[in-house]
This record gives sequence, C-alpha cells and structure tokens, in this order.
Amino acid sequence: MEKTVGMRIRECRVKMGITQEELAAMMCTKKSTISSYELGKNDVKVGILEEMAPLLGTTVSYLDGGESCGFSPEVMQIAMLLEGMQNVELRRVAMEQVKLLAGVSVN
Repeated sequence: MEKTVGMRIRECRVKMGITQEELAAMMCTKKSTISSYELGKNDVKVGILEEMAPLLGTTVSYLDGGESCGFSPEVMQIAMLLEGMQNVELRRVAMEQVKLLAGVSVN
C-alpha cells in the first residue's frame, strides 16, 4: 500500500517526537485540523505543506508522495533552520560551527 500524504505527515511528526497538539500550535491551527490531514479527511494544500515540511524535518516533495531525501530528521531540521536564517553573516558563522562539530576543515 502506497503511503498517503496524511500517512507521511504522521510518520514524520512521530519521528520528530511532535504531538498533533504541538504541530497544531506551531502552525497556528487546531489539533483537529492536523488529525484530519493525517486521516486523509481534508486535502492538504501545497502552501500548508510548505509551512509544515520544515517543522517535520522533511521536504514538500516527500510529504506530497515523492521519495525520501535520505537524511535523518535531525539533519533536515538543521538544514531547514539554516535555510531560514535571514542574516547571511550569522548563517556563515553557524555553518562554520557545524563544520567544526563535524570535524570538517573550515576554509
């Protein structure tokens, strides 16, 4: 059986250790809305998936039925946080820190 969008949302939410209530709060919506998405009762618009994907440590493509990107939720979360940094200098410094922690030479 192929996973539905709702099944993928639930899968990613559980992997991230987030409850429906917590996801609803992060998205400024109701728990019942998240539940209806997961149960396939409501179609999930692309704009909602775009807001939800970073919170779930995944991509819109994966949630919408594409293949997994192969990264762990933690790695995806770091990438999404870096992507969201508006200050370019702060992002550069954060990347240097990540490289140092990973044992990669900072050039």
